[in-house]
Amino acid sequence: MTWIKFALWLLGIYTLYYVALIIWDILRTNRGDTGSEKHELTFVEDIQPVKSFADEIIASGKESSVTFSGGVSLKQLFHLAREESVEYIKSVSY
Repeated sequence: MTWIKFALWLLGIYTLYYVALIIWDILRTNRGDTGSEKHELTFVEDIQPVKSFADEIIASGKESSVTFSGGVSLKQLFHLAREESVEYIKSVSY
């Protein structure tokens, strides 16, 4: 038996296997009864909003050394790493 014959036999067996699985799946399910009974997934969340810590600081009038900027660019991140304002674990090439 050559490699081509082996590959063709293997391809034929896989094809028959997957065709049999598709036919089995079609025979198992009734596709005609989908009108009256729908399977629908719904989520109900009973979550109450929580006041954040930042809102409490702003409302109380206390000044903090931490500012909420919403993020920094990559260049600013490297600058902060050089100033050792940001703790990093691995070495960073500049």
